[in-house]
Amino acid sequence: MASNSYRVEWVEIIEPKTQEHMYANLATGECVWDPPEGVPVKRTDSNQWWELFDQKTARFYYYNATSQRTVWHKPTNCDIIPLAKLQTLKHNTDCSPAVTSNQSTQTGHPTERGQALSLSASTPQLRRKPSDLCRSSSFSQRGAEAPLYSNWHDSHLLPLEHFLLNNSRESDSDHSDSGSESLTGHEPDNEDSDQSEGSYLPHRLSHRQVEYLNLPTGVSTEPRERDRECPPTPLLKPLAEPPLQPEREADMEKFAADNLNLGGRGLFRRKASVRDLLSWTQRSLQRPLLASSKPVYKQALEMFRQVQMYMGDRKARPGFSLNSLLMEILGTAHVQSLLRDELFVQLCKQTTENPRRESLLRGWELLTIALAFIPPSPVFQPALLGYLNRHRDPTFSRVFPDVNRWPIHVQVNHYATVACQRLERIGAGGKRTAKRPQTDDIESARKQIFQASLFGNTLREVMQLQSSRWPNRRLPWPQVELSMQVLKLQGLQTEGIFRVSADVDEVNRLKAQMDKWELSEPSDAHVPANLLKLWLRELYEPLIPDSLYPECVAEPMTSRRACDLVLRLPTLHRLVLCYLIRFLQTFNKPDVIQHTKMDASNLAMVFAPNCLRCMASDPRTMFDNARKEMAFLRCLIQDLDTDCVRDMI
Repeated sequence: MASNSYRVEWVEIIEPKTQEHMYANLATGECVWDPPEGVPVKRTDSNQWWELFDQKTARFYYYNATSQRTVWHKPTNCDIIPLAKLQTLKHNTDCSPAVTSNQSTQTGHPTERGQALSLSASTPQLRRKPSDLCRSSSFSQRGAEAPLYSNWHDSHLLPLEHFLLNNSRESDSDHSDSGSESLTGHEPDNEDSDQSEGSYLPHRLSHRQVEYLNLPTGVSTEPRERDRECPPTPLLKPLAEPPLQPEREADMEKFAADNLNLGGRGLFRRKASVRDLLSWTQRSLQRPLLASSKPVYKQALEMFRQVQMYMGDRKARPGFSLNSLLMEILGTAHVQSLLRDELFVQLCKQTTENPRRESLLRGWELLTIALAFIPPSPVFQPALLGYLNRHRDPTFSRVFPDVNRWPIHVQVNHYATVACQRLERIGAGGKRTAKRPQTDDIESARKQIFQASLFGNTLREVMQLQSSRWPNRRLPWPQVELSMQVLKLQGLQTEGIFRVSADVDEVNRLKAQMDKWELSEPSDAHVPANLLKLWLRELYEPLIPDSLYPECVAEPMTSRRACDLVLRLPTLHRLVLCYLIRFLQTFNKPDVIQHTKMDASNLAMVFAPNCLRCMASDPRTMFDNARKEMAFLRCLIQDLDTDCVRDMI
């Protein structure tokens, strides 16, 4: 029986060839001959799908026993019977402990029933090549004893379990291993799109020993001298994943039916089906996918060819690289807003029923990177959110802790989770705006899929990232380290500190180091000073929350009002602001100002845009508010009591 954390629900299933009736648990995948006593059992219907596992591609697929239809993506609003969990049996049959007394009641009496279930005529062909990316045997548990099926013998299996086990054990010598056949029973398109020049770009995706957004991992960085008294570094705590939001979703197929360019006009032109238009293809597009893209159809078709080159489904032109293709694709979508939805629909198409492992992962990588720079339209955003949530399962971060053995569906789940977070932040209601990326931006967006950044996140997320290393710290590590670097490099005697620009390459190099929890000594104080301002400016939520911004720019501003506003900040924001002000107050001394030429007014002018964020779009309002922001920050530098952060790190 499932643990209490599962919602126990039993359904009737009927094997389509022999018409044998069985009963399956939707949570555990357990199958029994007789209906369980004392629990409701749902009768079988056409809205029942079986979850199965393809060993060749290490992916789940879903089979409808009534319609005999097979799909890659997980159907929604239906009963999913996780029969794939039975296939994990093959990884545990080497163990042979004694059979427990309750197993006979769990497995029924298979020896007294008729012939084994014959699914071969009704299910799609399984590719039975063993995969090195197998599902963890602890995916589900029966009671609180041992992993599911970890102590079962073949003699205690139901016929359906015999079938799944035998399929898992067969070699692929009896079956096709071409790598191009889909599990739906039809051949994918196989057009060689570039007959002459070009080559397939090398596949750069690989698992790295990095810190993951939603997985714990060990930390190898040596502590600094002042941190050696801290306890041993614990595992990295996972960042909170963006919640599934079904109330904000929309069905992708419904959006497609209303907005896709289905064709059908002219003599002998047939309408294309939504299913065909939303499934992976290696062929070129004959027309844009969206009807709204017709005004820019040439750019839409060229963009699809570039997407295929990036995914490895088409040979790239000489001289192209993955980053140069990304620059072309995202640059075009940034300039032509009509092509943004077209790009995302193309990527949804190419990541649906894609039988090629590397192509699928590249498509998800491209989709996730794109959402760091360009948003979908508000009309398409709910459909895209629904598509991403369809590929997410928050339990995977606990079920598959070994990063280097992630099955492909877990990798897709990770991409979809990161893409969902980026969509929430750049889409309608988000605080990020579209931007044309540079090469460094693209590299950062790619790395941050798997390596969480200390830049561009919220203060809470930064603290959560560092909690595995320094669980007792109350201030963000980047702020403290950069402040100390400024002082160490004689920032108190450096003219124009915080105002003079630093070497951009050195600032970017130091930024990349900090994302790896490293920090080498810069050439001068201007480098950490500029990076400190950048860290504050790139916070997803500004140091002064938007809700308090109107009061911060209200006139007349006095020191008493400014200090009272600080007390109303959230605790973490208040501590970070107080530490920053205390740091700036060390520069607001006559003997220091004599060297730096930076008094309270100059410091406020430099830091106000990094601590407050004007929400207005009118240039006159922005200009007028800049003066008021400076007045607020100047009052804090001159009069705020910051003893609460004395000696705090």
